[in-house]
Amino acid sequence: MPPVTDPRNTQPWEPLAQGAYRLRILLLAIPFVLAMVENARHPFPLWSFFHELWGHGAPILPLERRLLMLPPLCLYAGGLFLRLSASSILGTQSVWSRTPEARELHIEGLYGIVRHPIYLGSAGMILALSLVSSPQGALLLLGIDIPLLLWFSLIEEREIMALHPEYGDYRQRVPGLLPRLPIPPGTLMVLWKALYQNHGQALRSEALNVALLGGFIAFWATPNLYFFWGGAIFGLLGAFSAPAWWRSSGGKDP
Repeated sequence: MPPVTDPRNTQPWEPLAQGAYRLRILLLAIPFVLAMVENARHPFPLWSFFHELWGHGAPILPLERRLLMLPPLCLYAGGLFLRLSASSILGTQSVWSRTPEARELHIEGLYGIVRHPIYLGSAGMILALSLVSSPQGALLLLGIDIPLLLWFSLIEEREIMALHPEYGDYRQRVPGLLPRLPIPPGTLMVLWKALYQNHGQALRSEALNVALLGGFIAFWATPNLYFFWGGAIFGLLGAFSAPAWWRSSGGKDP
């Protein structure tokens, strides 16, 4: 009988893909840092562009600024909530591992609606940050980070399918990044239950993203960088200390 060929090693670019996956956090962070630099150099966020169209150059009033920033803020918070809940189900150790891990397949609940809820949440967060970035910063985030997310999801699927052949049937039944509509009723409760039973571990693993949400909220309340950094530090401390103050219902860890 001829030896079984590992489908992950049949293409010459596989070592490159696996190396990129191990460095995915760094690769995703570089466009973000560059976007923040561009935002500092060109402080003209996309949401203010809509005000320019509607207001004909009139000064932005505080209430108008809050209304224009509210959709990106809600989108970022929703994307982070989805990412936190999905990582609670998988286990934070699997989410941050250097190689795709799938000790068991999760195909029910949230993962029965979309195969990559973590990447979907990340995409929502990137889109939200693009809306509050300058056009140059938004181009970096949308033009680099979104394609990288799609590429990493494909790498994960190839690895998982090699370990769990039954993943192929699951892949045929459940969409990858955009869930089919309508969303099943009770999905929000599924997300909250997963996060609640995680005892705050997911918050700690996503401390930097939680910190950015804290800064985002503070900056939405008042356009002051001191408030932004204060909100970010408060969010960071709250996320790191989450396992200590989180009150669990007694559910099992993922």
